[in-house]
Amino acid sequence: MLELLGSHPTLEAISQGEPVTDDQLIALERTLRQTLGESDVELAEENIRKAFGVKVGSLLEFLRQLLDLDRIPDYADIVRRRFEGYIAASPFNANQILFLRTLQTVFLQKRRLQLPDFYEPPLDRFGDDAVERWFTTAQVQDILAFTETLAI
Repeated sequence: MLELLGSHPTLEAISQGEPVTDDQLIALERTLRQTLGESDVELAEENIRKAFGVKVGSLLEFLRQLLDLDRIPDYADIVRRRFEGYIAASPFNANQILFLRTLQTVFLQKRRLQLPDFYEPPLDRFGDDAVERWFTTAQVQDILAFTETLAI
């Protein structure tokens, strides 16, 4: 981990006070998960809680606390901000927006989505055919592609 802390370009930019993008932070979260998940002791949110008594929602949040870097947003904040931008950039109706906000909650729990997830709880409460009623096939594919950019 110390090797990663000293060499990752996003961490270097943060330490030098340079601004970083959401994409850079998501890439850092992916790197942290890959690097720390391969060690003898997997460093994941649950293990952090057990070992350090700290509840974190992501490895970015743990890094922020560990290094006292308040300017690093949590992964959940990044996802919320990106969903807000995605919703604002398209002319979605009220039903679609409500579905997408619920989808955001599901995404934050799973950290990755596939089409079958659109039909599972809690999204099934919109009806068995909500996806087909409210979204075109192209929109569904676009939503899946969008969430893939956030997946860790």
